[in-house]
Amino acid sequence: MCDFGTRAWAPSVAFDGQRWVMLYGPDRLRAAISDDPRLESWHEAPCSLVGAPLGAVLRDGMILKLDDDTWLLYATGKRGSDGAVSVCVSENLLDWRFVRFALRTTAPAPQPPWAATESPFVFEKDGEFWLSVTCTTSMYGPAEYHDTLLFRSRNPFDFGTYSGGASEPAARLAAHAPEYLVDPDGGQWYVTSAGWIGDRFGTVIPGSVAIRELDWVR
Repeated sequence: MCDFGTRAWAPSVAFDGQRWVMLYGPDRLRAAISDDPRLESWHEAPCSLVGAPLGAVLRDGMILKLDDDTWLLYATGKRGSDGAVSVCVSENLLDWRFVRFALRTTAPAPQPPWAATESPFVFEKDGEFWLSVTCTTSMYGPAEYHDTLLFRSRNPFDFGTYSGGASEPAARLAAHAPEYLVDPDGGQWYVTSAGWIGDRFGTVIPGSVAIRELDWVR
């Protein structure tokens, strides 16, 4: 347990070469560190986030290593009344600075009060960065719950603006909160899908995480 009586939501974990660092939200940035190779023992660590507008962060955080000295943190946020994805930068995984909104949304894109740009995940492929967000517009059925949009950019700090147009995302998947990984030996890509209300909306096994091969088609 790392929440110490508060909510511990959507943890993201990274290894800095000496220890593991876990960041989690959702109401404010919290951190825990572990020197245990089995990752069974964690202790809370002080962390900071500066420069973020009120509401810009922090829900569904995801850590990306940009280079040897730079880490990025993407998170679901709000830009005024519009949903957005924030990006922050750090050199030590504990002290963060808000940079900008990596993805903005405008009407008529879905704008529920909790922000539709859920579960951001960013990865690099062939010199381009891909931002994946699950655009949960309602809780009424599987089509809304499993609607993931992918945006492509050569700049990991800017994936443009989404206004609800069908041609604006680079790709679309029927998945909830997916993550993406590649086999370093064989080069095969995989995508996951998860969900906490799968008994209603068709997750493979309620409360489970599923994985399958991902094929790239241009």
